[in-house]
Amino acid sequence: MIMKIKDHITSAATQVGDFLTFAKQDESGLLSVINDILGPVPQPDHPSKLEERASAAGMIDVIRYWQATDKAPPATEEEIRQFFIPSELTSISDQTGLSEDATMSMLRELLPRSVRRRATNACLIPTKATINNV
Repeated sequence: MIMKIKDHITSAATQVGDFLTFAKQDESGLLSVINDILGPVPQPDHPSKLEERASAAGMIDVIRYWQATDKAPPATEEEIRQFFIPSELTSISDQTGLSEDATMSMLRELLPRSVRRRATNACLIPTKATINNV
């Protein structure tokens, strides 16, 4: 009973802290951490860290959908937990100063958008073939 009360107080304090610091509105720090984990934007003839991670998690179809879909719905909590290992989720929370709940909520929103942006930006990177043809 005492642990439940303590957990509720801790959760309430975390939610208040997230609200007061506008944690759920500040996306830049979290996007930087996501991009660090996902590695460089994929280029032709170079394996994509994003795709390697998605394949290992059995999520390649999900990633392909996010890459092709403008304004994809948020990822599920299960997808986030498949894509990131627990220590990464803790590290993301620590690096951004977000609570675990705020981290999960923002990751659900931002991961599909980040994957989409990376896919569309990859098309803008010149390759050896396009450089040689210019």
